[in-house]
Parts: sequence; structure tokens; C-alpha cells
Amino acid sequence: MFFKRKKKTLVLYYSQSMGNTKKIAEKIAEAKSYDIEPILTIKKYTGSYDDIMTQGKEEVENGYRPELQPLSHDLSKYDRIIIGSPTWWYTISPAVSAFLENNSLAGKTVIPFVTFGGYEGHSLSDLEKACGSAKIINPKSIQFDAENLNKMVISDKELYAWIQSL
Repeated sequence: MFFKRKKKTLVLYYSQSMGNTKKIAEKIAEAKSYDIEPILTIKKYTGSYDDIMTQGKEEVENGYRPELQPLSHDLSKYDRIIIGSPTWWYTISPAVSAFLENNSLAGKTVIPFVTFGGYEGHSLSDLEKACGSAKIINPKSIQFDAENLNKMVISDKELYAWIQSL
């Protein structure tokens, strides 16, 4: 008798300011019992929300890629990667761009998601493209209220239906 091996899944995410991407990543990992790890920059962002947004805009416009801390999880041990990024000026965060430029996800199945509070721009398609030759499935954009940045626009029911489909 043969048993189908369960695909090993890692949830990777970068989160800044409001922590919305982290909240979604944690919900996914908890609901599905997946391993989870943040993508962390060596140099932390500091200052007010507006200071960080101004710096983020400059970084996106200049193609800046921050130096990242090494992961504690070995990517080669995972079949599937769920990767989340906040939207920074209509695209993915420089930290996620740096991670994907320095780590090949070829041969893996990738489930990308983005969070945003105003306009999503092209962040989800940019995230998909940055995953290179990985197999992309079930991408998701998760909107938060532009005024109350901690409040999801989509319902919990819709979010959990997506999570259960993973």
C-alpha cells in the first residue's frame, strides 16, 4: 500500500508598520499547521509611519534591496512556499524583492499573497513574476481599510475559505 506524502509547506512573509501581512501569515500557519518564518531586514525601519512610508517610496523608486537576515528554515526541505508581502507604492516590498532575487523557488509550488490598504497596484502580479519559474497557484490580494488600516475589507469567511483551499 502506498501513501501520498503530504507536501511540506513554509509560510514566509515580510511585514512592516501595521503588521497586517504578519497577521494573515499567522492565520494561515495556525489554521493549516504550517511552518512559518518572517523575512527580516538587517537594518530595521525606524521613525513614524509617515517617515517609513517616505523611505519606502524612495526605496521602491530607486530599486533598493535591503540586506536580509538568513532564514532559520532550509528552503530545500519544502515543496510549497506561501509568500506574503505588503504593498509598497503599488508593488511588493523591497525586502520581499530582495529575498526572491537571492533565493530560487524553481521546482516549488508558490502561493503568493499581498496585503494593501489603499490601491493594490500591480503588487500581486509583481510577486508572481518575481517567483521566477515556480509553479504559482491560488494567489490572493487581501485589502485592508484605507482609513482604519487594521480592519480587513474582505470578510473573515472569505479569508478562511481561501486558507482552507490551500
